[in-house]
Amino acid sequence: MKYRFLYLIWLLPIYLGFILSQQVMVYYGTIHTYENGTSIAADVTEFDIKQIAAQSNGYVVIQFIDESGAHHERKLSLSIQMAQRIIDTQVIPIRYLPGAFQEIVMIPTYELQKETSLFNTFIAGIGFIVLSVVSITATRFANKQLRDGEEEIIIERVDQ
Repeated sequence: MKYRFLYLIWLLPIYLGFILSQQVMVYYGTIHTYENGTSIAADVTEFDIKQIAAQSNGYVVIQFIDESGAHHERKLSLSIQMAQRIIDTQVIPIRYLPGAFQEIVMIPTYELQKETSLFNTFIAGIGFIVLSVVSITATRFANKQLRDGEEEIIIERVDQ
């Protein structure tokens, strides 16, 4: 009965499959917005970089008016590499495509954003494949144990 819990290992490749599909959508969404979006100059209202031990990230708050005259304000999270490209910028050129998976693409960080999502897709894909193989192996082991039962070990003492 305890081997039934091994089937829960399938939650890991399912999760990585979700991450993989999300990163693929980010990659293609970024390209789609960049190619089909409207070019707008967005004003930077707030910019912050957080450096905590080995982790550095930040965010930028931008505001802009789209072609229909609607005012928008968005907070975008940034990796440290992206933040370095816009650190002293008061106006950021963006591409805006309402309703797209990636509605806003900052033009100065476009190539880095594409590369990052492609790298994340690659890593999630490797993890998905490895954990799928591990899950198949664990499922086969659990099926065998549930079908055949545990092997009974007999220990005999042999004295001379």
